[in-house]
Amino acid sequence: MENFVTIAKFENIFEADLARGLLEDNGFEVNLLNERVVSLAPGIASNKLCLELQVPAGQEAKAMAFLSESTKDSDTEALLKSEGAILEGHFKLTSGRHSNLYIEKIKLLQNPLLAKTLCSRLAALITDHDIDCVVGPAYGGIALAFEVASILDKSFVFTQRKDGEMTIRSGFDLSEIKRAVVIEDIVTTGGSVVEVIQCLNDRNIEVSMVGALVDRSGGAVDFGVPFMSLLQLDIPSYDPEECPLCQSGIPITKPGGSDK
Repeated sequence: MENFVTIAKFENIFEADLARGLLEDNGFEVNLLNERVVSLAPGIASNKLCLELQVPAGQEAKAMAFLSESTKDSDTEALLKSEGAILEGHFKLTSGRHSNLYIEKIKLLQNPLLAKTLCSRLAALITDHDIDCVVGPAYGGIALAFEVASILDKSFVFTQRKDGEMTIRSGFDLSEIKRAVVIEDIVTTGGSVVEVIQCLNDRNIEVSMVGALVDRSGGAVDFGVPFMSLLQLDIPSYDPEECPLCQSGIPITKPGGSDK
């Protein structure tokens, strides 16, 4: 039997399977130790077992070098695609603009282990920032911000619109919160995040940074504070009056159900 060597360990099946797929697609023979046990009971087994990514002895240096060259953007995009979260068509976005591509974040939130994986990556972007609280805009940012806050052991609040104005949900104690980070799901124009930042500043809470799963502005959004995302996509969006999809007569869909 061929001798396999462990080159990486993972806490959940999604990152392990992604790494395995990248290697297999590029000609490596791969074994994933403990896969069957973790797959049968992921929530329980992952607390006790690590998934070990293995390749034949003698190939470990080459395989590790290949994985290290894999960018976080490609990893995140692969995870989105694996869950069917990247949709093509003619969509009306939350901002009111139109696009031929939509990120269906509900596909991610429906899968808690995958959401935790992505939130762990978001939390890693924030560790250098001295903050008291993680803030999530309703509705898409709430679950993400809560999980990031849990990982970082920070407090959590969420914002929502009330009578057309962005505000912090009543009942939260803000007395000990001085610095915060805002976590959003998908950023297109950044309008909602700007409102959240202003809402926090009005309450003497400084925003240290903004983090997002996907920046679909291609890096064009400027919040006046550091902004980092797990995936940056330069996807065109259009004013309804100038939308080529409308002009071509392609039926439009308004995905999602938050009615923001």
